[in-house]
Amino acid sequence: MGATQDKPDVPKIRQDVDLTKLGLTVDEGYLTSRIDGRTSVSDLALVVGKAEADVEKVLARLEKVGVVYYGDDAPTQNPSAKRGDDGKLDYGSFIFPVALMQEQVDLSEDEKKRIAFFHAHLEKWTHYELLQANRKDDTKAIKRVYFARSKEWHPDRFRRGQLGSFKKMIDDIFKQVQVAYGVLSNDKKREDYDEEHIFMAGDDELAEMLKRQKRKERDAKREEERKARRLAKNPIIKRISQAKELYETAQAKRESGELLEALRAAQTAAAFDSRPEYDALVETLKAEAGEYRVAPFLKRGLARENMTNWREAIEAFEDAVRIAPENGQARVRLAYNLLMAGRDPQEANPHAQKGVQLLPDDPEAHFVLGLCYERGGMAKAAAREHSRALELKPNYKEAKKRLRELKWGF
Repeated sequence: MGATQDKPDVPKIRQDVDLTKLGLTVDEGYLTSRIDGRTSVSDLALVVGKAEADVEKVLARLEKVGVVYYGDDAPTQNPSAKRGDDGKLDYGSFIFPVALMQEQVDLSEDEKKRIAFFHAHLEKWTHYELLQANRKDDTKAIKRVYFARSKEWHPDRFRRGQLGSFKKMIDDIFKQVQVAYGVLSNDKKREDYDEEHIFMAGDDELAEMLKRQKRKERDAKREEERKARRLAKNPIIKRISQAKELYETAQAKRESGELLEALRAAQTAAAFDSRPEYDALVETLKAEAGEYRVAPFLKRGLARENMTNWREAIEAFEDAVRIAPENGQARVRLAYNLLMAGRDPQEANPHAQKGVQLLPDDPEAHFVLGLCYERGGMAKAAAREHSRALELKPNYKEAKKRLRELKWGF
C-alpha cells in the first residue's frame, strides 16, 4: 500500500456503513476500531501491534468490500430495494434503463422494474440475499426459501405472448437462483463459499465477536505482565525460557493450522535462542505459510476460471503470484487465463515458462507453454511442448488435438 501520488496512506471508514452489523473477524474488527481518518497505515501497524504487511492485507480486504476507502470522496453504496407502507418495492436511487422500460411487452410496470432490478444485482448479491435466506438457516430452511424463489422466478410463470429482452433476464435470474441453492444446499460448497465472503452479522454473532476480542485483549495483557515479571529477574535466562515457550507455541499453532502465527512465534524463538531445531522450524514454516496464504487466491481463481470469467480469474492468479512467486500452479493458471482472455502471448509467456521450470513433470504446464508458443507463431516450439505433455500424460486429449492441428491444420 504505502503513500503514493495516486493513493494516500491514510484509510478512512465509510460513514454510511454500520460497523456493528458487519460480520468482521476479530482482527478486522480490532483494526477498524483504531481507524480515525488521520492515522497512516504504518502508524496503525504500531497501534495494533502487527506487521505493516499484515495490516495492509486486512485493509485491502476491507477496502474491497467497501468498509474503508482512501482519499476525500467515499464510494457510494449499491442501491437496495425496500418495501414501503403500501407493500410496493422502493428501489431507492436505482436508475432503470429507459429503453428497457419502454419495451412493449406483456408485463406490468412493477414486473418490469422487479425483473430489471434483480437482474442488475445478480453479480452483487450473495447467494443468501438472492434466496432471501439467513446465513444461519439449516438445510431445510434453505430448501424452503429456494422453493419460494424458484416458484417466483420460474420461466413457466411468465409464459406470455411477448417478453422481449425480459425473457433472457428472467432465465438468468432463475438460473442464478438454482446456482445459489446448489451451493447453499451442499455443506462443503457452502463452507467454501462462506470463507470467501464477508456477511452482515446478527446481534448474537456481534456479541460473540466482541466477547472474543475482549477476552483476547485481557489474556494478552496478562501474558505481557507475566513475561515482564519473569524478564525482570534474569533477562538472559528468561529469554532462553521464552524462546522455548515460543518454540512450543509455534509447534502448537502449526498443529492447529495457524501457520502465520506459528511462523512469527518460531522466528522470535530463533532470535532469542539460536538452536538448530528453532532455525529448522522457521524454514519449514516459511514454505508452509506461503502455500497457506496463496491457497484462497488459487481457489477463487479456479472457481472464476471454471465460469470462464477470465478477468476475475486473472486478478486472483495475479494476487497468488504476487504472494508466492515460486508457486508453479499459480504461474500456469495465470498464463492460461491470460491466453483465454485474448491477451498478448508475450504477457503470458514468462509465467508459462516459469511454471514449466517449477513443475517440470506437470503435463498441464507444458501444454500451456505450448499454447503460448502457438499464439506467438512458434509452431515447432509449440509442438515440442505438446509432445512433452503427451509423454507425461498419454491420454491428454487437448495436447493430441493441438499437435494434429499443428501438423495437418485441422
